[in-house]
Amino acid sequence: MEHSLRRLQKSEIEIEVVLPFSEFEPHVKRAAVLISEQIDIEGFRKGKAPYDTVKNRVGEGAIYERAADVAVRASYPNVLTQLGEKGELSVTHPVIGKPEITVTKLAPGNSLEYKVRVAVLPKVVLSDYKTLAARARQDRKEQAVTDEEIAAALAWLRESRTTLINVDRPAAKGNRVEVDFEIRSEGVKIADGNSTNHPFTLGQGKFIPGFEEAIEGMKKDEEKSFSLTVPDDWRDASFAGKKLDITAVLKMVQERRQPDLTDEFAKGMGNVATLDALKENVRTGILAEKTEKETQRVRGAIITSIAKDAKIDVPYVLIEAEVEKMADELRRGIGEIGMQWPDYLLHIKKTEEQLKTEWGSEGENRVRTALVLREIGMIEHIEPTEEELAEREQQMLKNLRTAAEQNRTIDPLELREYARGVVRNEKVFGFLEKEN
Repeated sequence: MEHSLRRLQKSEIEIEVVLPFSEFEPHVKRAAVLISEQIDIEGFRKGKAPYDTVKNRVGEGAIYERAADVAVRASYPNVLTQLGEKGELSVTHPVIGKPEITVTKLAPGNSLEYKVRVAVLPKVVLSDYKTLAARARQDRKEQAVTDEEIAAALAWLRESRTTLINVDRPAAKGNRVEVDFEIRSEGVKIADGNSTNHPFTLGQGKFIPGFEEAIEGMKKDEEKSFSLTVPDDWRDASFAGKKLDITAVLKMVQERRQPDLTDEFAKGMGNVATLDALKENVRTGILAEKTEKETQRVRGAIITSIAKDAKIDVPYVLIEAEVEKMADELRRGIGEIGMQWPDYLLHIKKTEEQLKTEWGSEGENRVRTALVLREIGMIEHIEPTEEELAEREQQMLKNLRTAAEQNRTIDPLELREYARGVVRNEKVFGFLEKEN
């Protein structure tokens, strides 16, 4: 077998392979057997018909086409192995993606010749990444927590402990109410214009302007009729500018009551005995959150500056794979909020292909980032320990978000490699964040 390699743009290679007929002939005979196993030939059991009989039945061209497929599948891995032994392919930069194979010569009694076009993991040429990281680190900002931030967090905690109490008094802003209402336009009930025990909070402004104001001051079981004119710029254009006649009955008024900020309130939050201790816990939590956010910002600045200066000929197959991953991430997120993917595309008025085209640049940037992190890890000999990998794998299994994910079969090798990449990247970032 003979072969030669030619390097193309975008980290692709073209391999030309020549398989002499002496090496190709066994595949031709094997192809005849495979064909005879799939068809009925009178007088012979399946797989037992002689070559000439099979040739007369299906034609020699069909045998050679099947033989070419068999021969390529058998010889291609050997070609890659031999190119690696010759140093033309590297273990650190292997072929990636599905090869594009073209048979260039196929004739009875002749050698088989074919070309393979395939991408390889690209080489990454880095500039002085330590200096670039040091420059980005200088922009790191120390984080602090203000009294206003603590007050806002405590207000949120109070809101989370709010209780609703039925009251017998006129409804006011901030009250939760339930209303029966019927809406007519020119005497005709409008579509979806009726509702029973419709809940909302007065003052949130979710209805046609004037509706909530009309409910204010009403008492439980009180009925009221009023008319409103829909604004010209209303979101539902079919009602814009129209006069609507509304009949409403107030069914319930509830007052929102929040607990006072006391030591007793603090004890109810767990693990603290006083309000001051709760405030300190809140401050610590906010500081940790802001520090982590700043860490991620600085990491982004570091890797962006390094990737920008790096020389990488990114193959299309990696960009396409990353864009597909981005689409999967969005599909999963859309599903988690209870929306169907086709409905989402209709909502944004775009096709999936349009989205993928728009994501091309971001996909390439994400690939460049991953390749840069991988390269720095190799240069600096940064690798996860077995203990780190085992710990991360357990975390990943615990963090599976849905029952479907928990129940599906997990490939342990796939999980191990994914964990390896995540831990290695974290350690590379840790290296870049320190002075070296």
